[in-house]
Amino acid sequence: EFRRRHRQLGNHQIDMQAALAGVRDWSRAVIFDANGSVLAATTTVSPSDLAVFTNAFNSRDATVGAGLNLDGVNYEVHRFYDEPALIYGRIPSVDPRESEGICLAKVKILSFDVVQGFGLTFVQAIHTSSGQPIFALITYKFPNLSAKAVPDLQTFLRQWVESA
Repeated sequence: EFRRRHRQLGNHQIDMQAALAGVRDWSRAVIFDANGSVLAATTTVSPSDLAVFTNAFNSRDATVGAGLNLDGVNYEVHRFYDEPALIYGRIPSVDPRESEGICLAKVKILSFDVVQGFGLTFVQAIHTSSGQPIFALITYKFPNLSAKAVPDLQTFLRQWVESA
C-alpha cells in the first residue's frame, strides 16, 4: 500500500505527478527537494542541473549574471525575488514566438516523506518543524508568458506543496 499526496477532484483522486502532467501550458516541469531528489516531473533534468538550481537563490548577482542553464541552454534571468522566492527569464530571441521562458521557485513545507515502490515515487507530506525547501522549475513557450506562467506555478505550489 502506498500513501500518496492527492486531491479529490469530483469523483476522481489525482496525485501531484498527474496534476503536474495535466498542466498543458508548461513545456517542462520538475518538482524537487534540496538534495536533488525529484518528487514529480514531466521531463528529465540532470542531477548537475538540479544541484545548480538548489543554489540559485544563494546569490542574486551570480544568478542574474550567469543566467539559468537547463540541458546546456542558457536562459537570461530578468527577475529575481527573495520573497516570494522566484527567479525567471527567457532564452533571448529576436522573435518572442521562438523564445522559451523559465521559472524557478522555492517554497518551504514543514516536512515530507518520499515513498518508493514498483519503480514509482510518491510524496506524502507530514507536519514537523524542519522547514525543508522544495523547488519547482518550469519552462514555457509562446504564447505563454511569465505574466501567466509564474502565477500559475505559484498556485500549483500552494495547492500541492505548501498546503501539505
